[in-house]
Amino acid sequence: MEPEVSRTSKVLALSLGKTLTTLASIVFGMIAARVLSKHDYATMRQTMLAYSFIAPLLMLGLPDALYYYLPRTQERKRGVIIDNLFLILILAILFSVFLAAGGYKLLAHRFNNPDLATTLKWMIPYPLYVMPAGILGAVLLTQNKTYLLAKYNVLSAVLLAALTISGVLITKSYSGPLFAQIYFPVLLLPVVLWLVFKNVPGSFSWPDRKSMTNMLKYAVPLGLAGMISTVMLETNKIIVSAMCTPEEFANYVNGVIEIPLIGIITGSISAVILVDMTSYVQKGNMTMALDLFKKAAVKSAVILFPVMIFLLVSGKSFIVTLYSEKYLESVAPFYIYLFVLPVRIVIYGSALMALGQTRVILYRSILDLTINVILSILLVHLMGYLGAAVATILTLYIWTVPFNLYKIARGFNVSMFRTLPLEKLFRIIIICLSVVPLPIIYLLLFDHIYLIQLLITAVLYFVPLTVLLLRNRMLIIPIAYSKYVPGIIRDKILNND
Repeated sequence: MEPEVSRTSKVLALSLGKTLTTLASIVFGMIAARVLSKHDYATMRQTMLAYSFIAPLLMLGLPDALYYYLPRTQERKRGVIIDNLFLILILAILFSVFLAAGGYKLLAHRFNNPDLATTLKWMIPYPLYVMPAGILGAVLLTQNKTYLLAKYNVLSAVLLAALTISGVLITKSYSGPLFAQIYFPVLLLPVVLWLVFKNVPGSFSWPDRKSMTNMLKYAVPLGLAGMISTVMLETNKIIVSAMCTPEEFANYVNGVIEIPLIGIITGSISAVILVDMTSYVQKGNMTMALDLFKKAAVKSAVILFPVMIFLLVSGKSFIVTLYSEKYLESVAPFYIYLFVLPVRIVIYGSALMALGQTRVILYRSILDLTINVILSILLVHLMGYLGAAVATILTLYIWTVPFNLYKIARGFNVSMFRTLPLEKLFRIIIICLSVVPLPIIYLLLFDHIYLIQLLITAVLYFVPLTVLLLRNRMLIIPIAYSKYVPGIIRDKILNND
């Protein structure tokens, strides 16, 4: 019982940290959308999109490889980190050289925005200090330093948000926030390296060729898969960026946001359980590993399913509250993209990585990208930019999820229908739908400003829903945190039998 409580506490700590960092990012987005013109807002978003589009290929999955190698290494943990950093630094130098040699012009041309020729030039040194810092999460989680990672994430994100918001308000153009986003991380790298080596035992070791070769063999398929998966999910934005004006891109990109809870919930749960799943598989305890995968699905679904259904009811109020009525056209793609949430209750790659099936992840990702690109181009021509969002949803439901479940089922030697706790997931959906009439009735009877609508519908939906989830034991508060719950709620709801 104790390992599960400990694991849940880790997830809560990491999720809380990511929630606070996401809130800081949302506040910045709200301000930037109101202060900047649509062209400047699009330029800012496209500049960072250009990096996120290429970074997964350059990282080659090397930070994720630490989840696999650090738990298996007892004598040379710091050596493994140095090997990893050495490889990442080589790749970062290659990226910076590519940008300096004219790559920024090539990317600007592909994104159909001439201003990017200026902003992408600013990013030439960016990989040199951002890519090495990418190992921090894997190192601290494998060393059981979850709370320290959460604190770092919060502090760094709040500082970055303060700088970017100041940049927007002072310059009232894309230059201020981009300078903050591009150059502030250089100050974080020394802190990251100090945290990494302070919390990993061992002595200094020169890079080892054999170790780096083995690491690359494991990481390259994973890195290519990560790159292709990122491109698949970003393809809609890239195609819209290439085929539409910056102003249309701004409308679209604010609509096809993945709700921050996706990364917060599934990312935190996945990062925490990956270490344990890998350990169970290594010991041959496949039943425990699969049970852990199923628990992760329930823990994610009990958050993501309610959020999706709530936003299907209150999506217009949500978008206008975030970005103002200037982005009303973002509401339609937002509704479409909400259907990403149900398939994200687990990060399927975590199970496949634990099973050692990194090549499977690569093959799946190649087909993900191929299918999505074909559908996106076709549907954008037929439907306009909404077609790109539809293409991503179709790709996920028709190909990605079924293939993932099939391969995971084979890895655990069970049927596809036993890879996920379908009965519990169905119960969660039914409970979520049961309280929908309350906010709908309010919206039909009253016409308040968007912010008030959002707040009242949230109360009408989430308060009774939380009670129902707790009473049905679908939402469980860890023992360590239950002492903070008021006594009357604990007696009437939590202890209800």
